Amino acid sequence: MTCHFDGQIASMYGVDEAVFIAMLQFWIAKNEANDRHFHDGRYWTYNSIRAMERLFPWWSKRQIERIIKKLKEAGVVLTANYNRDSHDRTLFYTLDESKLPISPFGADVSPNGDTPLPPNGDNLSQNGEMYKEQLITQLKEEEEKPNGNIKPLEVMERYNTICTGLPQAVKLTEKRADAVRKLYAKGYSSEQLIDVFHRAQASSFCTGINDRGWRADFDWLMNENNIVKVLEGKYGGSASAEPPKPKGGQFEQW
Repeated sequence: MTCHFDGQIASMYGVDEAVFIAMLQFWIAKNEANDRHFHDGRYWTYNSIRAMERLFPWWSKRQIERIIKKLKEAGVVLTANYNRDSHDRTLFYTLDESKLPISPFGADVSPNGDTPLPPNGDNLSQNGEMYKEQLITQLKEEEEKPNGNIKPLEVMERYNTICTGLPQAVKLTEKRADAVRKLYAKGYSSEQLIDVFHRAQASSFCTGINDRGWRADFDWLMNENNIVKVLEGKYGGSASAEPPKPKGGQFEQW
């Protein structure tokens, strides 16, 4: 697999470092386009060293750690821990925008990652497969994180359990999963989503008692504008005590 990188950056920090920076630039631009992982005025990306070993099979764990250490000491790469679980030590990474451009494309990255590629292909992989693999791995890492992780399927299942007076959601599409992730990235908690579900279920308007016979559904409730209205009581209803969790703690970690 052939990788491309910025020659000027390579001359400043080294070839391996330039490749690593280009990878970070893509991930950060992707998260910015999707409004994910925004903390302290910056967009970030995160991965464990274990995940990076899969993404960069040509580097050893020690080489990856050396690259990160060198770029941190140069002030190019910044790290922090924004995990909800205090025991989770997975680091978040971003770049100092004053030293490097945040996007390697010279154009915005669309929320779906469909930015037109330069004439000679993308900046890191001739066939774009590396990008696809990176994004899948990053999302997989996020789904696998214990305690406080984001599990869109469990959010949908909790909706189906609570909102019995609303249309049931039968399939977790990627669009729905992405909507859930965006809400968490914006700071909404599992408790708030559960509150929304209870309020919608208790609302006569949301359950069809209105002049149109309209009922709210999962997709409608995953829209931030509608969540705010429900939480503010604009459709009536009130939060209810949460029913007992299913045996086995099915919803303990979302």
